[in-house]
Amino acid sequence: MMPKTTPSLLRRKQPQPTITSLHLPFDLVEEEILCRLPVKHLLRLRCVSKSWNSLISGDSNFANKHLRLSIANYDHHHLILSSPEFVLFHSPISSFFSSANITMSIYSLRESLNKKILYANRASTCDGIICFKIDNSSALLCNPSIRKFKILPPISFSDQGYFQTLYTLYTLVYDRFTNKYKIIAVYTCSLKKEVHVHTLGTDYWRRIQDYPGPNFILRARSGTFVNDSVNWLTRESDSCAQYIVSLDLEKELYQKLSLPVFDVHFTTSCVTTLGTLRGCLSLFCYRDMFCDVWIMKEYGNQKSWTKLLTVPPMRDCHYYSYSEVFYISKDDQVLMEVMKSGYFTLVVYDSINNIFKIPNFQNYAMTPDVYVESLISPL
Repeated sequence: MMPKTTPSLLRRKQPQPTITSLHLPFDLVEEEILCRLPVKHLLRLRCVSKSWNSLISGDSNFANKHLRLSIANYDHHHLILSSPEFVLFHSPISSFFSSANITMSIYSLRESLNKKILYANRASTCDGIICFKIDNSSALLCNPSIRKFKILPPISFSDQGYFQTLYTLYTLVYDRFTNKYKIIAVYTCSLKKEVHVHTLGTDYWRRIQDYPGPNFILRARSGTFVNDSVNWLTRESDSCAQYIVSLDLEKELYQKLSLPVFDVHFTTSCVTTLGTLRGCLSLFCYRDMFCDVWIMKEYGNQKSWTKLLTVPPMRDCHYYSYSEVFYISKDDQVLMEVMKSGYFTLVVYDSINNIFKIPNFQNYAMTPDVYVESLISPL
């Protein structure tokens, strides 16, 4: 007769789970782990399995979720500096606010590009893709994180060859109404300003309504993409009054936005620059060695312009001028660019303690911008 087995004996005989026997569901790995990793780690994990390679390299939903989490995670925000020779330097923005030495990672795209392209200027960035201006009719898109690029088809302007071309401004945007990335090109000649749009995935440009106002002087600077619109700082040739001209991506119509009401008389000696800070349209105003930083809290509402802070003069330095504000941290530290002794210099201003700090990466001759690494393909 077999001995009777008690419940306690059964519990003792069952094998205990070990770490090697545990298995995480693939959905859990995707939703909670992989999509939170930096791009450089994800690229290494592609070799783990075919399913991971397919997810990381070709799943647009995964790429979009990874992008959303990266935008929300300030540790994934980088400052990128691009040279005309397609050499890109970048470092986490948090490193500029800490006391640690700044280590710049380097991307070199020279070997991958057509050898005929010898020189290009960075035009704008959006969702990890960088738009380079090659010339007045050509541009290039590149995501350096995943080493993919695309040369856009040339633009055929209606009056090309008949009037003097001043410049073409390229702005890369994401149109959520069509779920497509687009490039807005403003072609400025001596008489008018043509506007052309290229939708990623197509092989052509289409012309839309011209940039408004023959008397508007458009600054030679890419537009600022925020709140489903592209914004350019413009002034009237007659009165020198400054405005913001905004292009609505859905309706493809323009509107004019007013600048904030300054607490001093606004003159042409005041240098202004548009940008984005904390998800809002921002305005940088440099005057009398001071720098005022404004944001439009409610887009389109002129009354919502709010002055965030004023950066005082750096009195212990030689002659300088503030150039641009790139980023404001959660604890109100300001990363900005200063022109000093003929060189651009990065400066961090601690607005709480009224202290300036100059990071150790200096005297660069490249264009800086805020950049979030992504898996979004420019192809």
